[in-house]
Amino acid sequence: MDEQKLENFYKEWLKILPRLSKGYLYNDAGNLRPTRYIFSYFKKIISNFLTDQIDETEKIILLPGIRGVGKTTLLMQIFNVEKFLNPESDLDSKILQNLNKLDYRFYLDVSKLHLEQISLNSFFKFFEKVNNFNFVGLDKKVILLLDEIHFDQDWNLFLKVLFDSTKGHKNLLIIATGSSAINLKISADLMRRSTLVELYPLKFNEYLILRHKIYPIKNLAEDLKEIIFNSKNANEAFLGLKDKEEKVNRFFVNLPLDSEENFFKNGGFPFSAQLKNEVEMAERIKNVINGIIAKDIITLKSFKTETLSKINDLLYLLANSDVISYEKLLKSLRIDNIRTLTALLDVLVLSGILVKVKTYGTTYGTTRKTPKYLFITPSLRSAILNNNYPPGIEGKKLEDYFALIFKKDIKGNYVFGAPKLSYDIAENGADFVLSLQNKKNVVIEVGFNKEEVKQVQNTMKKVKNPQYGLVIGSRKLELVNNSIVKVPLRFLMLI
Repeated sequence: MDEQKLENFYKEWLKILPRLSKGYLYNDAGNLRPTRYIFSYFKKIISNFLTDQIDETEKIILLPGIRGVGKTTLLMQIFNVEKFLNPESDLDSKILQNLNKLDYRFYLDVSKLHLEQISLNSFFKFFEKVNNFNFVGLDKKVILLLDEIHFDQDWNLFLKVLFDSTKGHKNLLIIATGSSAINLKISADLMRRSTLVELYPLKFNEYLILRHKIYPIKNLAEDLKEIIFNSKNANEAFLGLKDKEEKVNRFFVNLPLDSEENFFKNGGFPFSAQLKNEVEMAERIKNVINGIIAKDIITLKSFKTETLSKINDLLYLLANSDVISYEKLLKSLRIDNIRTLTALLDVLVLSGILVKVKTYGTTYGTTRKTPKYLFITPSLRSAILNNNYPPGIEGKKLEDYFALIFKKDIKGNYVFGAPKLSYDIAENGADFVLSLQNKKNVVIEVGFNKEEVKQVQNTMKKVKNPQYGLVIGSRKLELVNNSIVKVPLRFLMLI
């Protein structure tokens, strides 16, 4: 690699970095943008790194997520961590006391390297030389923040080699972002050498913080999650929620008018907190989808141009339908090959747009039964439909939201024995069956003003070891036949 080319890129990058950083740190009013919950996790990582208490596998942290969820903003906030620290907090105070141990921090957008046809390996060999240190024998504390790392075709190998070369010390911390699709491309070697932390769209709690500066009640989200999904039986779940009911209701009384409705429309992405025009918000979300199609999906699998042109129609059909079948999709899209259709659906799942929910058990037919495909945030469905929901479809946004809660809070980062989510494909079956580690099943129906318990009862008769049933979205908290709990939506919204 031409060293002059590397030097020119490096100098130019250092020149524009302060201006670039400022755009992500501050809003139009000149105020610091609020941080997301995940920022607290990275503060702990930084604190442990500065005090040599970091685990080996935390020296490289991979941060995948779909476009628009704020990965670059998060890296910039980590890059300028001291701006977001409160000296009165024990953790923040500890970081401030040890920050002088941090000799160097560097943020790099790898897509810019890719544009200049410079590899990560070439650039960081130059980086070592110009900064007069070597990663192998590094005796300084260095943080590297690598944005959009998937743009380098050898990123896996680069990180693996870097990890192996720094085994003798804990002086290098790497945080690297990428599209959701990098989950698929992480090699087994790198998986053993790194920590994976997915960044998801906003939940309601985070939306309230970013949009209205309203902060949740301490520990309430964890308590509600434990009660709703991990109680021994329906009675225990009911009593636990009854105990929290007054606190939950009091919180909702003070919320801005229509905050729930606005969240479901556009609130899944951090940029919505800064925008006031709903049309502009919807257009930004559509741009996220188009960006994923244009930049992520084509790197996952090769499709004919004619096939790629059908993705937007496929997403519209999924957003506009309650129950779908492969046959209906094939006919509507004029695709004559089931493999092509399933390949399209698979890349939409891998890219992070969709969540695939399989049918429960093996008694309902062959594997050709169409899974349920939900959106990772209700905002995607709303944008695709221009917020015009056909009759019977609006409740699907709650299924989308439940899928997000499952992925982020229930399934989490399990590697083995993770909870599973499925659905009852039979007519009048429940929306979800949540299978937990103890082999117990919680049967769940969600919807607005949902009072009917028949779907839950029907599915509870079929599943093995039904723990209890939940009807989420009812008008009031209620225990039915000691086996089903009707749960107002606001309880789920505060998880």
